[in-house]
Amino acid sequence: MKTRHGFTLIELLVVIAIIAILVALLLPAVQQAREAARRSSCKNNLKQLALAMHNYHDVVTKLPPGAFRTPQVNYPLGWVPRLLPYIEQGARNDAMEAIQKDYTTLRSPYRSHDQQNQVFTTPITVLTCPSSALGDTASDHTTSGNFPYADQQGALHYRANAGSIDVDFVAGVTSARDHARSGIMFPESKIRLNDIKDGTTNTIMFGETSKSAGWSSSMITGFGGIKPWTWGFYDYSDGDFLLIDHKVVQYPINYHGTFLTNMTPFTSYHQGGAQFAMCDGSVTFLSNNMSLDILKALATRNAGEVVGEF
Repeated sequence: MKTRHGFTLIELLVVIAIIAILVALLLPAVQQAREAARRSSCKNNLKQLALAMHNYHDVVTKLPPGAFRTPQVNYPLGWVPRLLPYIEQGARNDAMEAIQKDYTTLRSPYRSHDQQNQVFTTPITVLTCPSSALGDTASDHTTSGNFPYADQQGALHYRANAGSIDVDFVAGVTSARDHARSGIMFPESKIRLNDIKDGTTNTIMFGETSKSAGWSSSMITGFGGIKPWTWGFYDYSDGDFLLIDHKVVQYPINYHGTFLTNMTPFTSYHQGGAQFAMCDGSVTFLSNNMSLDILKALATRNAGEVVGEF
């Protein structure tokens, strides 16, 4: 009688258990490797934006404003449209300029917005963090007042630094006159690199806002459909800008809590902090545990703070 060779049931179970253990050990490593790649891509995006900002400065001799009105109409735009020719989006820039000339196309929700939606909805890779779960577009934008109608808008996961502010709540703090203006980009700013007396290495240019920190209904009354991670247009009430494309430092990085104003924090899906482009073009990772005083110091351009290593 021939003897059959094979696994016993116990041996099979042991093999399965070993395979399960190996998978359990390898899976986190694979996930970490993927996140490292995404984080590296995010860092490169910030690097490209900082380079584009320097190229813009070389041509115009100043940094773009955090918000501005077009020459065609009294309509406010954020800094992204000014940077489009410098991030290989020249065609989109030309299309946007054509749209600006037709004020009724911007204002009316009853007209065809195919052209407008193509300009604002088509994602721009360099403006989005691949680790973010927010997606590369946001929907539910509606028209109200001077806010433009669009079914969707392209995502913006990086905000310009408008400065820092110490107030917790001030009536009307969303207006341009109440914004912190100690940073480098704020409504109608005209900052030059040599205005940054604290040093370009110690001053934030852009920071991540790739994770939703919550959106209080009191932040923008009557604009519940607006998403804080999109780019394009601003709305303004009685001539005052609302804070969308730039950020004021009032809270720690990735702070979660109640926001009484529209000064939501810098945020990201990266473990432990968020990435920032500095005004010298370098990119650094700042921890959630960073002192708020140091973060505020990095947000000012010429306050004279001694920051040290961070």
